[in-house]
Amino acid sequence: MIKLFIAMMLAVLMVSCGSETAAEPEETQIAEEMPAETEPAEPEYLFESFFEAKKALFEMEELPVDQDLYDEESLDRFIAIKKQLNAIVGTDAFDQKTAEEYYLRLKAAKEKLEIQRGDIPRVYITTSAGQGWVDWTYRACDIVIVSAKDEKYKVTEGDAEISLRGNSTAGAPKQPFNIRFEDKVSVLGMDKGRRWAFLANLYDKSLMRNYIAHHLGERMGLPYTSKCRYADVYIDGSYKGVYTIQEPVTDGSGRVDIDTSNYEYIFEIDMNRSGCVYYINKPKVGQRFGVVRPEEITEDDKTFIKAFFSEMEDALLTHDMAQYSQYIDVESFVNFYIHSEITKSIDVYDFSTKYYIEDGLLYAGPIWDYDLAMGNVSHTCAEEKYYIYCNNPGYGTGSGDTADGIWMDNYWFHELLQDPEFKVLVVKRFEEVYPILENLYQDNEIGQNVIDWLMDNYGAAFRRNFDEAGWREDVQYSGLAKNEQLPFAEEVEWLRDWLRRRVEFIGLSLLQ
Repeated sequence: MIKLFIAMMLAVLMVSCGSETAAEPEETQIAEEMPAETEPAEPEYLFESFFEAKKALFEMEELPVDQDLYDEESLDRFIAIKKQLNAIVGTDAFDQKTAEEYYLRLKAAKEKLEIQRGDIPRVYITTSAGQGWVDWTYRACDIVIVSAKDEKYKVTEGDAEISLRGNSTAGAPKQPFNIRFEDKVSVLGMDKGRRWAFLANLYDKSLMRNYIAHHLGERMGLPYTSKCRYADVYIDGSYKGVYTIQEPVTDGSGRVDIDTSNYEYIFEIDMNRSGCVYYINKPKVGQRFGVVRPEEITEDDKTFIKAFFSEMEDALLTHDMAQYSQYIDVESFVNFYIHSEITKSIDVYDFSTKYYIEDGLLYAGPIWDYDLAMGNVSHTCAEEKYYIYCNNPGYGTGSGDTADGIWMDNYWFHELLQDPEFKVLVVKRFEEVYPILENLYQDNEIGQNVIDWLMDNYGAAFRRNFDEAGWREDVQYSGLAKNEQLPFAEEVEWLRDWLRRRVEFIGLSLLQ
């Protein structure tokens, strides 16, 4: 019995010991599943090095325009962060992490900066030379374009290039210029483009002639008429006056939408210059003209152009619309004729006048260059066309009034006007657009006239052009412009009266 009892006790002890031994692996397994203690992760950086972080930070401190041109409240926030940054730079606390924190804070504050807005858009340009003037070479510049107070157009800013532009206006003290962006941008709501023209309008004391001509072209439906906006322009911190920002006449989506790889071109009448890539020098009845786009042409292009204009002019000489309408878009020529008679540009059949071929037809336009137009022409310039324009004694009507005289009876239009069918279309179209023409200078069923609308919206800016930018109202800046230099307000009324007399003269001439 004792032996049995001892045996049973040993068995119990063995089971008990076995149970405790079996639990050990279980505890070991649990211990293995617990995560091991790890080292703290290195912070993620925005930049590859402390040097790169500092470089980006200091670039973020730079502002595109002078500090006094910003809204005071938003500028104060930006400056406060800069002061905090300056206090820590050079201390042990200024490391890469801190530099990047300030970079993000400055970036956020900079994005909220508000440039002061005026009653019209403003353009701030900083040139690489910093001398306040430009030349014929494209040079780097920074540009900021902001809309007027009551407008919500996106602010355009960034790196660009600037160069001088123009022909007779290029040597003027108020310089016209081109701006060229790296990528296409929209400026003040106009279609996107890389290139933009800034017209100074120095020779036109009213500052209105280019705007009126393009407004009229758009209302009449002339194809690809450039949009334009007025703006106060500052170059290297100096106020240069009111400019007209315009879409230049060039090819591309949103501009003259032609396929230059498929025998489509933009031409420019150019009687004695040499700026185009290829010229037609001796047409049968037309003016000398050159190819503006594309910028390079092939021998096949030259063969096509020569053949096209030879056949087109042969058709024009028939004075038969059934013949010449195979080569020209008649509607565009009708509209261009009326527009050109009303605006009466001195250069319309010598320089700066555009035509283009699209889908096998020649179109008149797009229109361009109207500072020496609408009567703003010298009667003493020693060229016959100036004497004819001004109707000097023995020339034109001899009246001495620039609002008189048929101006477009020459070259291609001379042949078109020999066709009675073309003249009928001109008279009919003039009657259709007469309210638009009348509305240039007086109120009618369309509403407020264009001149008064311009005065209401831009009159204060026009005055700044003379009072603050310093352009003289009594100076004839070009010997090509009108001899009588009137104060701004009187020039505006002179232009209004000229347009009234011109519309009346053309209307009576067409009805004869």
